[in-house]
Amino acid sequence: MRKVSFIVLITLIGLVACKPDSLVNATTPIENGTWAYEDSRKLEVEVTDTLTPFDFYVLVRHGANYPYQNLILYFKTYYPNNTYTVDTIDCPLAAPSGRWMGSGLGDMLDNRIMFKRSVQFAQAGAYNFELQHAMRPDTICCVHDIGLLIQRAGN
Repeated sequence: MRKVSFIVLITLIGLVACKPDSLVNATTPIENGTWAYEDSRKLEVEVTDTLTPFDFYVLVRHGANYPYQNLILYFKTYYPNNTYTVDTIDCPLAAPSGRWMGSGLGDMLDNRIMFKRSVQFAQAGAYNFELQHAMRPDTICCVHDIGLLIQRAGN
């Protein structure tokens, strides 16, 4: 009986101690790989943990015909208290030599670019995140998916 109780106790401790590593891991497709400036991508996330630090990543899937070495984005954060901030993110997609930095098969490349490290949320509640490209042309081609990964720092 003691052995069964011990196993149940260890199992319960393990279940309570295991928290999901990601607060959000979501991508959205860009129709035909053509992304217009006014076509921002939005995501709402409910935040309850204000003690754990998180790392923020942009997820980009692009084609090998993408004509630039980087992708510049506006990252807007709308806070539960009705304020917002705007960050500009430079996402390097190719080395200075021109070699693509992402991984993938064929002509599709996946990139995960960290742009915030060990950030704690100041308040609990509903956060809205928005990604919008900030490249010079109003419409860019060969970007097939854009997304956001927020995970516990150090994972």
